[in-house]
Amino acid sequence: MLDTDPPAGSHHVNDPRWPSRITVACANFSTAPGDKAGSVDHLVAVAGEAADRGADLVIFPELAINTWGRCEPCATAHSPCDWHLAEAETADGPSAQRIAQAAASSGIHVIYGFEETGDTPGVIHNSANLIGPDGLIGTYRKLHLGIPLETDRFTPGDELPVFDTALGPIGISICYDFYNNPELSRLLCLKGARLLVNPTGRSDLPHARENLTHATLVRAQENLVYAASSNRVGDTHGGSRWAGGSVIGGPDFPGFGVALATAGADEDLIVAELDFDKAARWHDWLPWTEWRMAEQRPVTELVQREFAALLNEG
Repeated sequence: MLDTDPPAGSHHVNDPRWPSRITVACANFSTAPGDKAGSVDHLVAVAGEAADRGADLVIFPELAINTWGRCEPCATAHSPCDWHLAEAETADGPSAQRIAQAAASSGIHVIYGFEETGDTPGVIHNSANLIGPDGLIGTYRKLHLGIPLETDRFTPGDELPVFDTALGPIGISICYDFYNNPELSRLLCLKGARLLVNPTGRSDLPHARENLTHATLVRAQENLVYAASSNRVGDTHGGSRWAGGSVIGGPDFPGFGVALATAGADEDLIVAELDFDKAARWHDWLPWTEWRMAEQRPVTELVQREFAALLNEG
């Protein structure tokens, strides 16, 4: 039986430098095809609603402000077409500046997906911006590109950052990064993240919403942190319907992971409070981050060697 009475010990998840409780919102979000400015206006309005509901952070989906779907010129050339190159922006471009103004006026943090202009001409990235009340904090570029629609258009990133914010350290993975590549979440948490964020674009396949909840809670429980996934809705992009099902959740000491808020298939804004002292109680009992680098260091080194051997063989 776990002792639930004493206060939590000190761990990275409840470091006193950061708030012990924050409120997070996730948007089931639809964008207007071919109308980036209109989509940004819609995003700003939803962010304002999140702030009015007490959110410190609001999360939007993958490519939230952009047109999603197959592009014949991109597919034919296996590279971004002129339209998509023009659609992309730098991380601090006009859309980011507009969203930063809204974040400053409402005192909220915003994470959203967008097509980012690369550092090399002719390159664009599937990226997510993290903007706080004081401006742009950082940008994550999706590492794992999946379906040809992505590989034809985007270039993968080459960094796995954890972003320091007034709300605590945040790690971002985008869609396929999050679902099928759990080592990214593990590394982000070893680097100090206490909240994992997944801006995603998941179509309405059978059981899609249930699986989104399951995957989000697994990433949270295996790392003993909180996690949040924000998904698209509607049927105006790409010839298929988007599943929605945005979710916020995490471990519920002394129990396992629970969904604190979930959305359905339509536009919605879900809000939940995260209690990091409660999450830290799990770390009292199962301090996996300390074990991984100390008592279990030989196992960590074994994993490193196994990965290296696979790379050398392949």
